[in-house]
Amino acid sequence: MTPSKQPIDFLIYLILFGSTIFVNKYVLSVLNFTYPTIYQGWQTLVGGILLRVLLSNKCLSVSATDLDKPGFISLLPSFLFFSAGIVASSKALANLSVPVFLCLQNTLGATLYLMEIAPSFRGGAGPVALAASLITIGSAVAAVLADIDMTFSDSPYFWMLVYLACMAVQTLHSKIADARYTDVDRLYFSYVFSVVVLAPASLYLEEAFEVLRFPHASRYDFYAGCLLSGVLGLFLNLSLMKVRRHNYFAIVDASGRLLTSLLALGTFPDVTSVMVKILVCLNLVSAVFVPLPIPKSVEESADDVTELLKEGV
Repeated sequence: MTPSKQPIDFLIYLILFGSTIFVNKYVLSVLNFTYPTIYQGWQTLVGGILLRVLLSNKCLSVSATDLDKPGFISLLPSFLFFSAGIVASSKALANLSVPVFLCLQNTLGATLYLMEIAPSFRGGAGPVALAASLITIGSAVAAVLADIDMTFSDSPYFWMLVYLACMAVQTLHSKIADARYTDVDRLYFSYVFSVVVLAPASLYLEEAFEVLRFPHASRYDFYAGCLLSGVLGLFLNLSLMKVRRHNYFAIVDASGRLLTSLLALGTFPDVTSVMVKILVCLNLVSAVFVPLPIPKSVEESADDVTELLKEGV
């Protein structure tokens, strides 16, 4: 990423991030489409088809690597946790406010920082970063505990915990997975695997039959939201692969969550208490000072994927 293009690339990432959150929140909460296997199956189908088209027409600077048996075995845990994570995130976002959702999402980066960077004091770990990580995690935990009206065992907080656990394991697994496959390969195969798994799961869970009674099935904004969720999700992932190699990505990413949360307050209803809002605000601000560790797979493939899109994502 050349210095002259950095602001544009970061701006595109922020727009894609905020748009993806808003579209998903609208479909899941405003339209109340609470069928995660159907919704995420559709998202991965749209994303997979579009990504296949981009690869086939050489719109990306990388080409797909065939998935053989050893590669499938090596990447299978990543596929499983990817599928479980996107379903859990839908169930969480459907019932959590956007600021709370992003607040809890911040704990993943802070936890990985404490696990990988702080203990060995690599990457210039300092007291500000350590304090910011602890505050980010502590304020998120306190915000959950302050919401005493909800039972954790049957709440979106449980699904948020599942989502964070899946993303953490997937991130750690990427360091030992088959190095032949780029991030684009893994995203494409994860999409394909999710479609194959979620389609029968929707039948087993009877969501495929329940969705026939969805009251907003004939609304144009519902179809537009479902389509946009898949398209925006793909380009957000491609943009993320590009900008996360930059030293300032952690600040931009955390600032994007803060800005998205502020915009969401004036867009979606928020019934959380004042105490929870204060803790969430503390979390979102402190996360700006938490450096994010760069995944090993990204460092090794940085020279091979200098530009994800020929025209620039």
